[in-house]
Amino acid sequence: MSKFSTGFSWWKRSRSLRVEIALGFGVVIALMLALGVAFYLSEQRSAKAIDKLLNSDNRMADLSLRSSLAMYKARDAENELLRSVDRLGVAAASARFLPAMQNHLLDMREYLASLRILSTDPQFRAQVARIEAQTEQYEDGVLARIAQHGKETPASPSSELGRHDVDTTAAIESSVEALHTAATKRALQTRADAERAATFSRWAAIAMVVLASLLGAAIAWIVSQRITRSITELIAFSRRVAAGDFSARAQQGRADEFGILASAMNQMAESIENSNVLLESSAGRLKHQATHDLLTGLPNRALLEDRLKQAISYADRYGRLMTVVSINLDGFKLVNDSLGRKAGDELLKVMAERMHQCLRSVDTVVRTGGDEFVIVLYDQPGDGTDVAPALQGLLEAIAEPVRIGDQGVQVTGSLGVATYPADGADADALLRNADAAMALAKASGRNNFQFYTAAMNGAIRDKLALREGLRHAVARGEFHLVYQPQVAMTSGQVTGVEALIRWQHPERGLVSPTEFIPLAEETGLIVPIGEWVLRTACFQNRAWQDAGLPAFNVAVNVSARQFRERTWIEQVDRALDDSGLDPRFLELELTESLIMEDLEKALLSMRTLQAMGVQLSIDDFGTGYSSLSALKRFPISRLKIDQGFVRGIPGDEEDKAIAKAIISLGHELDLKVIAEGVETLQQLAFLRANGCDEIQGYLFSPPVTPAECATLVNARFAVAQGD
Repeated sequence: MSKFSTGFSWWKRSRSLRVEIALGFGVVIALMLALGVAFYLSEQRSAKAIDKLLNSDNRMADLSLRSSLAMYKARDAENELLRSVDRLGVAAASARFLPAMQNHLLDMREYLASLRILSTDPQFRAQVARIEAQTEQYEDGVLARIAQHGKETPASPSSELGRHDVDTTAAIESSVEALHTAATKRALQTRADAERAATFSRWAAIAMVVLASLLGAAIAWIVSQRITRSITELIAFSRRVAAGDFSARAQQGRADEFGILASAMNQMAESIENSNVLLESSAGRLKHQATHDLLTGLPNRALLEDRLKQAISYADRYGRLMTVVSINLDGFKLVNDSLGRKAGDELLKVMAERMHQCLRSVDTVVRTGGDEFVIVLYDQPGDGTDVAPALQGLLEAIAEPVRIGDQGVQVTGSLGVATYPADGADADALLRNADAAMALAKASGRNNFQFYTAAMNGAIRDKLALREGLRHAVARGEFHLVYQPQVAMTSGQVTGVEALIRWQHPERGLVSPTEFIPLAEETGLIVPIGEWVLRTACFQNRAWQDAGLPAFNVAVNVSARQFRERTWIEQVDRALDDSGLDPRFLELELTESLIMEDLEKALLSMRTLQAMGVQLSIDDFGTGYSSLSALKRFPISRLKIDQGFVRGIPGDEEDKAIAKAIISLGHELDLKVIAEGVETLQQLAFLRANGCDEIQGYLFSPPVTPAECATLVNARFAVAQGD
């Protein structure tokens, strides 16, 4: 007995909670299934019996009704027969009405025979037999009356036969009516019994559901008691750990889920106890990471607001000034795109270190994101302009060349300066105004610093107004194109034109492209504007050809934003198709930096355009960072020397060397070379002497309207033909 008790106790401790729940609900489910099967089988058996009984009783009621109707029809036929005997004669009347009466009586006998077969009640069957006998007597009586008609004798008058038939008929009708009433009552009684049986079945089903629910609730209560007890113990343990008592341990010894959970929580408490010291020691490091830039180690935007508040508070307390400097690195994006993100990160680290070394220990350098920095200069005397030498030193430090791997790069800085309290009463205003001054520094040629003035707010509002006007310029027809011819060096004939956009603002007048193109790039409007330029140039070139001008290329500049559009190739194809221009007379000018942003993707797009027949050229060549290995893969037909190199000819030796190198490189790669910005005869002579193929610039013609361009082309063509 003790062994059994010990074994049962071990099983109780070691069994799984899942097993207990499964066993408990398994019993309930098995009971419900058993009851359901028994109920289903009983229902099926009862339903079959009831259906059979209902069908039989309904059939008997129907047959008794049909028998009654057949008797009525026979009586009608008899009456018609008797009324027609005197008028038609016995033979004619019998031939006409007697078969109908006999057919109705025959139907009645068939219905009665079916009733006798269906019924299991001896009294009911005896009643049916009596009706059948009475029907036979009725038929014989009718036939006898017809046979005696006109042959009456005192001994057997026909009136006595008639009375006998009437009595028989009344007896039959009464019997049939009673028979129908009995059959109908039987059917109704059977239906009532069936409804009572169905009601009983429903209550029986409800009772089974209640029983199963009670069993389930009992099992759930038993299981929940066990779970609640275990959970209460674990909650008490958790509260001790939450209160800081990491030495607390939950009771173990059970092998079920709660025992496993208790063991796991004990391990967790032990782990927390062991790591608590490590967490406390790393709190300072985590706080530093939350408030400092991971790349440069400088304070980040989260710490900037706190430093600004401290500086403002100090300035208020001691009557001093505080200066905020907003810095943006000029040319950083080009370095990042050309040499890769890793090189860009290295450059940012170098710039951060240089800025830090240029400042006092009390000042703060903050990296706010990307290539943007903010410097907070504490405790400034005077009117705030005394920081100019420090700012100039900062510009010079930023502009020093940087060696990244094997590549030497150089960036500059644009600085905007706002001073407290003159330029802002709080941190947000100071940062906003310093950014406005920095934007002016960029617009002023970059690599300089600008102090904030109240007029800058007006400039910012003007910029916003210009941006808003730019959104509607295409729809309002405010843009137009002018065309600058490109001339062959040898023949002097026009070989192509470059399409240049102009904006005729309704209030500001003619807005320079250098003013609105950066805004279009910044807002993304360059995409629809660029598509308008492309389509307009294609339609214009086709119009020139239709007017009889010699065929030449029209060159269209493509922005980086436009080139990256998913539908760019489709836009070009649609412009050519809609205008009817042959693709070989369209030239797209791309920049090196545009191509090098994603070289492989750019090459794929360029090869697609080349396959369409479109000409491609590199604009502003020499200002980007493309390698010779990349250049030889470009599917291009021309190189365009940037006007920045042409402008210094012939006085600047470096510009002359670069121009000669580009011409030589282009010819080695079997490319034509065109120089833009040619304005003097000396520049023309140098380019001709060094084999430049084509020129473009004010020396030959400024950008002109389409009509003026057509006149110029015709004139140059006539000169070339010797007319």
